[in-house]
Formats: sequence, structure tokens, C-alpha cells
Amino acid sequence: MKQNLTYLRGFPLWILLIPLTLVISQQSTAQQPDTSNVVNIEFITDQLENLAEKSDLELDYSDLLEDYLYYAQNPINLNGNEIQELRTLYLINDIQLNNLRLTIREFGPLVSIYELQNIPGFDEETINNMLPFVVVGPSEAKKLPDLKNTFRFGSHQLLMRYEQVLEQRAGYKIPIDSAIDYPGSTYLGSPQKYFARYAFNFKNQIRFGFTLDKDPGELMSKGQLPDTLKRLIGDKITPGFDFISAFMYAETPGLIKQVALGDYHLEFGQGLTLWSGLSFGKSADGVQLKKYGRGIRANSSSNENRFFRGAAITLGYKNILFTTFYSSNKVDSNIERDVADQDEGVTSIIETGLHRTINELIDKRSLKITAYGAHASYQSSIVQIGLTSYQTNMGTAIAPATEVYKTFNFTGNSLTNYGVDASFNLNKFNVFGEFSMSSNGGKAGLAGVNTLLSDRLIVTMLYHNYGIDYQNLYSNPFYESSSLVNEQGFYIGFKALISKSLNLTGYIDHFQFPWIKYRVDGPSSGHDYLMQLTFSPAQKYNAYFKMRFKDKQENFQFPYDYTKTLARVRRNDFRFFISYEVWPSVTFKNRLDVVFFEKENSPSENGYMLFQDILFRPEKFPVEFTFRYALFGTDGYDSRIYTYENDVLYAFSIPSFFGDGQRIYLMAKWKLTERINFWLRFARTTYFNKTTISSGADEIIGRYKTEVKAEVKIKL
Repeated sequence: MKQNLTYLRGFPLWILLIPLTLVISQQSTAQQPDTSNVVNIEFITDQLENLAEKSDLELDYSDLLEDYLYYAQNPINLNGNEIQELRTLYLINDIQLNNLRLTIREFGPLVSIYELQNIPGFDEETINNMLPFVVVGPSEAKKLPDLKNTFRFGSHQLLMRYEQVLEQRAGYKIPIDSAIDYPGSTYLGSPQKYFARYAFNFKNQIRFGFTLDKDPGELMSKGQLPDTLKRLIGDKITPGFDFISAFMYAETPGLIKQVALGDYHLEFGQGLTLWSGLSFGKSADGVQLKKYGRGIRANSSSNENRFFRGAAITLGYKNILFTTFYSSNKVDSNIERDVADQDEGVTSIIETGLHRTINELIDKRSLKITAYGAHASYQSSIVQIGLTSYQTNMGTAIAPATEVYKTFNFTGNSLTNYGVDASFNLNKFNVFGEFSMSSNGGKAGLAGVNTLLSDRLIVTMLYHNYGIDYQNLYSNPFYESSSLVNEQGFYIGFKALISKSLNLTGYIDHFQFPWIKYRVDGPSSGHDYLMQLTFSPAQKYNAYFKMRFKDKQENFQFPYDYTKTLARVRRNDFRFFISYEVWPSVTFKNRLDVVFFEKENSPSENGYMLFQDILFRPEKFPVEFTFRYALFGTDGYDSRIYTYENDVLYAFSIPSFFGDGQRIYLMAKWKLTERINFWLRFARTTYFNKTTISSGADEIIGRYKTEVKAEVKIKL
């Protein structure tokens, strides 16, 4: 017990003092909609789980969900000029947007949102997904921001969070005086994670804010370091928070359409030439595959790489938009010196954002990247065409890789990318695509079509071909593998509206890799098939059954063989989900996942996960509760199962589970006053068949992993 209290000494007591001091005068208040609840919509959680499966990084998805949270509090008027935002929220596609506009033009403004049921392409599920984000009212023209009222009517929000894994990890057990002997496995800082975020927003037109983040194991001061370490890494330690990000952003209907200072993202076309942030990919929806670039986007997440730092501006005149930008930022990288010629070279760019150990601090902000360029586009209701060109310069040259599969990777100090993107609306067809090139001659392209074949059937098709020598540091298109090169494929997705409350969605995706890649020593291919039947008879009831069959190829080597062969790897996933309202303030959610994994010439693996969610959302009581109990059992890592968990505002938990065990979490949200909300979350994973959890510096001795989070949001 004493050891646990010592380990908790970094707990921020201010979090407990706020509710204790305010509860004395607290009266029961009507509960306002919690904007963090919008991510419970299944198509969003499905996308987040898919992103988590493709990356080993623990990412902050705030930039993806920022607009959902904003429009949950400031709904889009279906009769207004902002209805195209429904498309960037992936609530509807181009065909549905065109049908909506045509209906309003022919029959006048909508009187009720449920009139959407009579518009081709809209079903019960689509309408239910839209409900939290839309209203119906008279149309109002967008006006220039009134600077006199900006600060008066704008919203100020301050958010502070503490979180910690209570069990001690191996990296904290080594004394800091001995860290020099274990430079890659000794965590120099405390086990607490601290996060703070301030944001100002006036109608999404004027925004500014900052983000502060300190990850577990990171130092907040170099004062506790011995002199030897101060000399080695002292200049890499930022006093206070390890990561600091800030931005200013403005959007107007005038000549200056968008402008950003500080940290920002750029999103153009289909993400093939220039798209710095995260984006959704293929999902059970089947047809929401096309990307809708939003141009300049403020960076408000705590992801410490892949954003621009500098300035960007978009000018617009009639149908023509022109964006130009400049960025200079330092990112983490591993730099090694060539013994022969004494030249330094970057062997890898590191995207974890973690600076806990000596080695991680040495790599911190060691590579300066400068980027500048422009994007020009013509946009009308029928056609959109864009041209992009930009250059990326490295402060230290990227060194040639020693691995054969990285033969065509970018090397050197300078890289230029340029491309063209287009989208055409042709009656019931929307054709889109992008072609891109890199300065070494590498090429990449994709082309697709969305179509409403009938009032009840939507189809999406996409072909992509990314050359083995295509090079790009800021690209995020549709893809299967993680390298975004050396890939070809053809995708067909569909959504069949069988009835008002029943739809069938899915896709068929065939892909191949002409060149070798990581763990695949030869040209390979694969397939991905998905089908989902969804039943949504009412907003308070939703159920679906999903099947997914995926196969690809990986290396396999028989004992005593000198060469590797390619083995076929298959994974079949089955899921049943149901959500239903038991009482007006209580919702139950149940999910069962079953996985079958097999690799040729290797033992097969099976797995399952079953969970029960209980959501308590009273209207006239200031406290909400979210509870989950889950059981899981898998034969190994290859049959692991990812699942989205409800979390505190702007925090994300999408863990993977393998082995045998159970998972429990309980989260409470307390509305202390109209301006102050408080969250407390407790989660524990118990393994039935393990005596240690994780490995290396993250190893925990025992069967339990316990996480606590506390967060307060203050509207200033």
C-alpha cells in the first residue's frame, strides 16, 4: 500500500478540489447533450478501430472528430449554405448531397428532417446518423466575422487531464543515476500523463488555442538529472510540458477564405499528393471512400509529427481558390554518422512522439524539415479541378536504407511533389481521381466513381496504382499497406437500401504488391471482403451483423531451410452488435466478436470478445455513467481484437486484446455547473493466463493493468 501511495504522488489534487468546493452549492440541473457522446455513432467507432489496426502508434484523433463535436453543439441547417459540411463529415456523399440540393431547389426549403426519407439515397440509418448534427430552419447567408462581437460571443474552453497506469512498469524501476547504463530502457520521468488544452472558437470562423502534453515517463524539468545526463540531453528537455502546440485560424467568405498561423494541416484532393493529417479509410459503410479535402486545417491534437508549422493562406475569387504555405518544423529522427566519410544521415523518422529514455531524447527534434508550395483549384457545382506543387527540404540528408525492401525509399535532402486532382458530377455519377509524381520520376494515381444505380442502390468503385518508386512524406490516400507505395488494387463498395430500416453494405477489395515489402520477400497479393446487414427501425434501436474475410501473403521459413517462401495468411471476422434503449435514460449495447486466423504451415488461432455496455444518460440529473464489462479469449497476437471504448472528452482508448481475460471500465461525467464538467474514468484489464503484461520497459509484473483518468472542462 505504501509503495502504491508513493507511486501516486504525482496525482493532481486540484482535480479533486474542484468538485469538492463546488458541490456545496450545486443544485440539480438539466443535463445538456455531451458532445463526447457523438463518437458513439457506430460508423465513427468502426473507422477509429480500423485506423488503430493499421498503426502501432497511440494516436490522438481529435483533428478527425473536431467538426463532429462542434456541429453537435452548432447544428448544420439543412436549408443553409453549409450543407456541404455533411459531406466532409462523411454523413452523406456527393450523390446524396446533389439529391438534397435538387429537392430543395424544386420543392422549397425542408420543413422537417424526416422529409429526407423521400429523397433518393437516404435511409433510416443515414438519417439517424445525421440527427445529432443537423437542424431545419430558414437559410441565412454567411457573414464576415464582426470583430467587435468575436470575443463577446465566442466560446473559451480550458481542458485539463490527468491519467496513469497504476501498476509499476519495468522502465521506472531502474534508478535515474543508472540510466546511462540502460539508455533505451530507463524512463527518466514520472508515470503520470498530463494534458492541457485551451481553445477559442467563434462560429468556426475565428479560432485559436494551444495544446500541452506530457506523456508517461517524460521529464518536466532537467533539474532532477545527474550532471552527466544534463550535458548529454539537457538541451532536449522542455521545461513543463514535453510537447507544446499553438495555432491561430480564420475563415471568411471574402477574398481571404482561410488563413492559419502556427501549427496546421493541409488536405487536398484524394490525399495522394498532399494530405498531412489523419483521414478515414474503407469501412463497413462500403461507399464512403472518397476523401473531401478541407484545405487548411488547424492542428489541435497532441500528435507530435506530420503537421506543418508556419503559415498558410487561401485566397478565393469567384470559382478559383489559391492556397500557398510555408512550414519549418523539427521532428524526431534517428541520425547516425558514417564512420568512413564522417557524414551524418537520417536512418528513420520517428513518429511515436515519446521522449522517456536517453535514446528517445537524443532523437528528439533532431531533423529540421522545411516545406513550401501551393495548391490552385477551380470549383463549380459540376466540376472541381486542382493542381498541387510543393517542395520538402531536410536539414540532414535521409541516408540509404540497408534493407532490400527499402531500395526505392526517398534519400537525400530535397523532394518535390506535384499532382492534379479532379471531381466531376454527372447526373447520378460522381467521378473523382488524382495523379501524382515525385521528383525522382515516381508516379501514383487513383480513380473512382460514386453512383446511384437506383433509388435503393449506391455503388462506389476505385482503382489505385502507386509505383514502387513513388516518394512522398505528406501523403494519406486510400491504401491497404502502411507504406503508401508499391501497391495496386481495385475496390467495389455498395450500399443496398432493402427497406426503410434495413440495409446491406459491404465491399470487395483486391490488391497486389509488385515489389517486396516488410516481411514479404516477393511480389504478393491479397483480398478483403466485407458484408454488413444493419437493422435500424428507430433512433433508439440499432443492430447489425458483420462478416469480413481477408487474406494476404507473408514470409514463411521451414526449419533448416535457407530460403523463405510466401505463405497465405487468412483472417475471418464475425461480429454481432445491438444497441437498444431500456428506459428513457438507460441504453444497453452488446457486441460479440469471433475471429479465425490461419497461416499456411503454422498453427491456427481463434479468438472471441463479448462485452456489455450500460449507458446512463439522465435528463434532469447532473451525473452520467458509462460502464462496460468484457470477456476475451484469443490463442495469440494474430487473433487479437480491437475495440473502441468510451473515454473522457478528447481522449481515445482503442486497445487490442489477446490472451484470456476480462476488461472493466466505469466512467462518470459530472456537470458541476453550466460552465464546468468533470470526468473520472477507471479501467482494469485482468489476464487469466499471464503473470506478466507487455515486455521490455513497459513490462508489468502481475495479471492486472489498471488505468485512471480525471479531466475537467471549464468554459471561461
